[in-house]
Amino acid sequence: MGFRAIDGRLLMLAATLTILLCGALPQIASADNIAPGHILVRVKAGINPGHLADDFFSVILDHVSSTDVYSFRVPSATTETAFAAAVGRDSRVVYAEVDHFVVSPEVGGEPFHFAFDLSSAPKTFANSATYVQVGVGGIDSSGPGSGATGKGVVVAVLDTGATFGHSDLKGHYLPGYNALYPALPPNEAADGFANYEVGHGTMVAGIIARLAPKAMIMPVRVLNGDGSGTILNVVNGIRYATTHGANIISMSFGVSVKSSVLNEALNAAELAGVLLVTSAGNDNSGNTTTTILSGGTLPVAALEADNTKAPYSNYGSYVRISAPGSNIRSTFSDGGYASWSGTSFAAPFVSAEAALIFSVKPTLTADGVASIIRSTARSVDSVNPIYKGRLGTGVIDIGAAVKAALKLLGL
Repeated sequence: MGFRAIDGRLLMLAATLTILLCGALPQIASADNIAPGHILVRVKAGINPGHLADDFFSVILDHVSSTDVYSFRVPSATTETAFAAAVGRDSRVVYAEVDHFVVSPEVGGEPFHFAFDLSSAPKTFANSATYVQVGVGGIDSSGPGSGATGKGVVVAVLDTGATFGHSDLKGHYLPGYNALYPALPPNEAADGFANYEVGHGTMVAGIIARLAPKAMIMPVRVLNGDGSGTILNVVNGIRYATTHGANIISMSFGVSVKSSVLNEALNAAELAGVLLVTSAGNDNSGNTTTTILSGGTLPVAALEADNTKAPYSNYGSYVRISAPGSNIRSTFSDGGYASWSGTSFAAPFVSAEAALIFSVKPTLTADGVASIIRSTARSVDSVNPIYKGRLGTGVIDIGAAVKAALKLLGL
């Protein structure tokens, strides 16, 4: 992937890449409020969590709303793993687990990806972005009676936050929520170690706003400026989105372990009728380890413009659908635009498509929308023979999906 412009910002990003490749990720992860040192504990109904914490010489740091899950500080004389094991053996406890890190795929994947072609040059949003690439059907959202604009649909974007002042995103945002700093709005912020992921959430939001212009975007900040967060951040974000009217939750991050508290949050969102869309990951692997999964989640693989699998994209039987992911140009946190590659930018294509379908037929269930997305996709097996059956049902076809939804209305 080549650069179109090299300026001070790109040189800074290149320096950041060098730092990361030298093994600085653990330092980045502990640089701010997402530092390690606590575990997540689910207590049995009726148990006083404060008494439990006292018995283990700990204190409660946080609580997952409307659940019996609490964050306990790890005493200095032990480790997170040992403390979780000890607490988990207590008869008052359902489970105890270490609160692991989650990271943007563009941080944890290979090769490392970061924004390029940064530009604040005046451009119109519609003409400056390569959003609809080969394999993505166009739609006429202004067609009589189509309603395919995303109107009335809320898409929660769990990511690095929002750039509310961007001229092309004004009017697209709801207030949202900051899971890292609940007292603050979910703005993109340079609050990490190197801050190479600032702008990630704004780019994801821009893709959704471009394709589903009347959908409302709920920014939920669960990652810091380095693209890092914790399971607790994500769980609080999922629960906020679920209880505040999100129809779709778009997630572009991964976690390297299985988590009971995360699975419970995902399952609760599904039971509430929320469609969950997630990036498949950037490890060029068929392993599901880093992908956020639950029964109804739509993991999205990334394709090149010719529909071949992107070199970095994960693949496998767990992938449900594919979408463009390379050299995607979108809104950026400096008020301008940038291009970026990764499965993070494939997922919002699917989230936007889902918003269009929901707006056409609001009575559809999340499963019904997912079924339309998958059944109208076009197979890419012929150009990806070694990945046959491992890129979902194919590349999204937005036009065909909207037509299928309209057909359900008899239009």
